[in-house]
Amino acid sequence: MDRDWARLGQAVQAARKKMGLTQAQLGEQLEVSRATVQLIEHGKEFVNVTRTHRALEPIFGWCRGSVEAVLNGGEPTPLSADAPDSATEAEQGEESQELLPLRIRQALGDGHLLDSTVIDLPAEGSDEPDAQIVIVVRSKPDATPERMRQSVAAWERVERQLRAIRAQGDAPSALDDE
Repeated sequence: MDRDWARLGQAVQAARKKMGLTQAQLGEQLEVSRATVQLIEHGKEFVNVTRTHRALEPIFGWCRGSVEAVLNGGEPTPLSADAPDSATEAEQGEESQELLPLRIRQALGDGHLLDSTVIDLPAEGSDEPDAQIVIVVRSKPDATPERMRQSVAAWERVERQLRAIRAQGDAPSALDDE
């Protein structure tokens, strides 16, 4: 199925205007130029959805995956509508969470989901993953859209640092020094 980049551009422009942001202001929040925002709004086609596209979701209060939904002809899903689609999914999620420590279950249950990622950790002296770090980024339950945007920006800085450490192969020693 062809992706409708023009449709995404229209959705981005509408959401930006609804928030009262200029292209330059949105670019600042995304840490890109105004020209990049213009390209997205004008429907420039990309090979893949980029980090910048994904960063639009929390800024506009959209659930993760909303960019892909718009590209495929759908609508973005507001964060407030990110509840499981059925009782079965909710039950499966509860069963999975029972395996987690209490403080993790509490943290996962509070606030809005902003992002998540998995970082592979190779065995010493190997490039093959031996373990994984799973990171879930959530806002406070009462966070404003502005605060969520700030949280996403902070997370993106931390994620770049984590990936840089991983790329150097020094993850254990770098983290132990702190």
